[in-house]
Amino acid sequence: MAKVTLNQRTHVAIDVGTSKTRIHIERLGMVFNESTIIATDFKTKKVIAIGDAAKNFVGKLSGNLQLKYPMKRGVISDMAILKLFLATILKKYENEIKGAIVTLACPTSVTHLERNSLVKAIKELGVFHVQVEDDIKLALLGAGIDITKPNGYLGLDLGAGKSTAAIIATGGTVTSKWSKSAGNTTDQEIVKHLKAKHQILIGDITAEKIKNSISTLIKTKTPLKTIAYGYDLTSGMPKDIELTDKDIAKILQSTFGNLTNLITGVLEDSPNELAGDVIKNGVIVTGGMANIPGVKFYFEDFFEIPVTVVKNAANATIDGAIAHKELTIEEYEVTHSPVEEVSY
Repeated sequence: MAKVTLNQRTHVAIDVGTSKTRIHIERLGMVFNESTIIATDFKTKKVIAIGDAAKNFVGKLSGNLQLKYPMKRGVISDMAILKLFLATILKKYENEIKGAIVTLACPTSVTHLERNSLVKAIKELGVFHVQVEDDIKLALLGAGIDITKPNGYLGLDLGAGKSTAAIIATGGTVTSKWSKSAGNTTDQEIVKHLKAKHQILIGDITAEKIKNSISTLIKTKTPLKTIAYGYDLTSGMPKDIELTDKDIAKILQSTFGNLTNLITGVLEDSPNELAGDVIKNGVIVTGGMANIPGVKFYFEDFFEIPVTVVKNAANATIDGAIAHKELTIEEYEVTHSPVEEVSY
């Protein structure tokens, strides 16, 4: 039987985010692009639903059904549940991933021990090799940046559970910081705001819809409007209310104000030699919140350097993981090549 080369092996790209998990299998395409949530039976521990199907149960639980979130605010909240979540998805493609090489995007907040535990769990499914890479680095690669060159790039990934700022150069993360000022915290602040000002109680999913509908960092000629549905705290009856972008303007300003502090912290910790690269290349913004109108102008006005919001902002990390195949193979060959003895 002919030996299978690394290039002939199937490549699997995995990006586990707080809000979304994306899995791409070579020759099959994107096999999973759904919510990072799993529904199980409390008594039997049996998996009832996963992904978007499980998300449909949010706020509608009954009986023994319980919802589990493997990731919260950019960190692993339950390693056992995360392993079950990934195994449930990947076992459907057991034959396709057998002997595969995997590029796994991990938040910088995930510890070395947690990374090793994830690698072991994925290897148990029959894959050949798992390469773990920082998600912010893969996001820049997915944005079309050649991360292997000795040029410094400042990346800002605006995710759901956390935001990450990092300087990437020569294929590695030079310095990075992360913050919980992100999509989920913005949703929670919207919930608190409506409860305090309008005496209406809404859920997280409704808050997310409000954020996605009327968030903007620039003044618009006509106000952005949306209808929010919840319960009146006074009467306990269902209630709807019309909101405009002005209603959540202060919340957004607070979130992005924290992000400027995050970027400043990364710049302060970076080597002086990279300052010129950052000024020339500017800030590369990825992640779901990057699509909020005015993000580019907000950061350009504050830092006075170029800012690029990539077109595939929400999918940049998984796109980078897919594009990382050759680099994953190179890394494996370097770390597993036999060391030659040198005679003196």
